[in-house]
Amino acid sequence: MNSRLSLLLAVVLSSAAHAADPFEVFPRVLPSPAADLRPAAVCNPPALSGPLTLAHAVERALCANPATRSAWLASRLRAAELGQANSAYLPDVTISGNLGRNGDSVLPNDYTSWQIGLDAQYLLYDFGGREARSEAAESLLAASLASHEASVRDLYLQTVTAYFNLLTAQAAVVAAREVEASALAAFKAADARVGAGTSIPVDRLQSKTQYTQRQIERIRAEGTAARLQGELAALMGDASQNRFTVVDNDWAFSQTPDIDIKVDALIEAARTRRPELRAAEATLLAREAGVKSARADGLPRLSAYVDARRQDLDALAIDSSSVGVSLAIPLFTGYRNTYQIAAAQTQAALAAVDRDSVNNQVALDVWRAYYKLKSETEADSRSTDLVESAAAAEKLALGRYQAGLGILLDVLSAQASLAQARYTQLLTQLGLRVARAELAQAMGELSWDWMEPAGREGTK
Repeated sequence: MNSRLSLLLAVVLSSAAHAADPFEVFPRVLPSPAADLRPAAVCNPPALSGPLTLAHAVERALCANPATRSAWLASRLRAAELGQANSAYLPDVTISGNLGRNGDSVLPNDYTSWQIGLDAQYLLYDFGGREARSEAAESLLAASLASHEASVRDLYLQTVTAYFNLLTAQAAVVAAREVEASALAAFKAADARVGAGTSIPVDRLQSKTQYTQRQIERIRAEGTAARLQGELAALMGDASQNRFTVVDNDWAFSQTPDIDIKVDALIEAARTRRPELRAAEATLLAREAGVKSARADGLPRLSAYVDARRQDLDALAIDSSSVGVSLAIPLFTGYRNTYQIAAAQTQAALAAVDRDSVNNQVALDVWRAYYKLKSETEADSRSTDLVESAAAAEKLALGRYQAGLGILLDVLSAQASLAQARYTQLLTQLGLRVARAELAQAMGELSWDWMEPAGREGTK
């Protein structure tokens, strides 16, 4: 008996020492918060400084932003819960022992006693409850992995939008400075004409007012650019690290998606790709398994047990052991199981509603992105002509005024039109690239190839 007890104890202790992940659930969670878009190695970048490309900005955001790290850790938690559920397929083994000093009237002398025992319990059958809990944990892990992927792609789109917003804001600063310079030229021309007596003093005042307005617009444009730089840095994990400059890559999101395909076909394709829908489907499966588990909790449980122990009372030693099966039949639980089943069924119904809601949202996302891309494509095709005609009109009006042939009102009006045309062009260029990203996101196709050609993912 002693040899059997020692052998079982050695096996248990050895297994506990070497079983950090016996069910191998943690390798199912990717090693990086950036999911499968980038290798884990990119998550150790240097501090932010110098030129920053769009691809590097997205990499930093995926690795450092709390949203992706939280989703990644949630997947690790679900993996651990799956391991807990699978542990029900193995026996529970417990070692117990006690040591005491005793004395009583039968044996007037105090004596020392000790006892050590080993208990093992193994569930043989519970009407599918153990299997249902394992299925639920498996589905919840799948849902969490899909939710992690969805979080990654949401942050990808947010970073792309923030990056393009900053690029547009910086271009707006350049445009504002050019408009300010034009307003200054108009003011100098008006001042010269008033000094020469060929124009009235109100022209000088109007041109100065216009010049001051352009200065204010330039100051506000610079402030907007600074604010957007902080927002991009925050997406990359630290708003205080804003000592960087963004550089445009004309290749990024310059690809033109095929918008000749009917939107209904795009919606159906998106429903097969979007991770949010996969997460909702997996959650529904988990809740349905929860109903089976709740029903099984109210049914009998058949278990096997083994017990071995040794007791020593000074000179008296006693060995005992037992082996057998036990059956537990719930008779009355105060209707607890009735309400557990009702709660599980309600959770499954809610999960079905959530699945339908996500399904509808996927269709709406594709619809919105599809028609936004179509309108932005049309608008962008006309923005260049808009700026060219406005610039020609402004140049002509200023030249006529400087030559003494025109009036100041024409110059100020032409400058305002040019400023608005340049700003409109910036917005259409931004809108077109963001619309491409939004449609790719809505379709579940927002991959690294939008920023770097295939085969260049590892290039820096």
